[in-house]
Amino acid sequence: MLATSSAYADETPYGVDRRIGIGVEFAHGPGLSLKFARTPGHSLQFGFDAFGYGRYREYSLAHGHDPYVGYDFGLGGGGFLMHLDSLNNLVMFTRNGAMELPFYLGGGADLGVGNGGPVFGLHANLGVALQFAILPFDIFGEWTPRLWIVDFLQFHPSDFNAGVRVWF
Repeated sequence: MLATSSAYADETPYGVDRRIGIGVEFAHGPGLSLKFARTPGHSLQFGFDAFGYGRYREYSLAHGHDPYVGYDFGLGGGGFLMHLDSLNNLVMFTRNGAMELPFYLGGGADLGVGNGGPVFGLHANLGVALQFAILPFDIFGEWTPRLWIVDFLQFHPSDFNAGVRVWF
């Protein structure tokens, strides 16, 4: 059954007391995920990922840019990405006694740090989360197209994020 976010009770997926989800995500690399359910329809999400940016180095070389200015995020350089997202539930695909399947939309900002210095970005989130009623964890998947802003603009329409979280 489809329902809008305003059509269900005033609680988070795991009740009033469970508003913080902590887990792992696999966006550009393995990382930590923290989600805070402010209301039934709105959440804040933070991620901290270790990742390699070899494809951005190749891109910058191919386009005549110095690969060591902002885009050298090889794993050897210890690169990482932090992102902060504001997410709004749009539609509840299903909600029964066993699970919920909300569809959400949002956006946020990125900060990447590596050998070449910081990389800033903006992104959108379009995702779905499988939330279980009996066990307080969820499995999520997101499409996150990004616009990187450094010495030149670079749009990546095919970025994805996925992970699992336990709720407290």
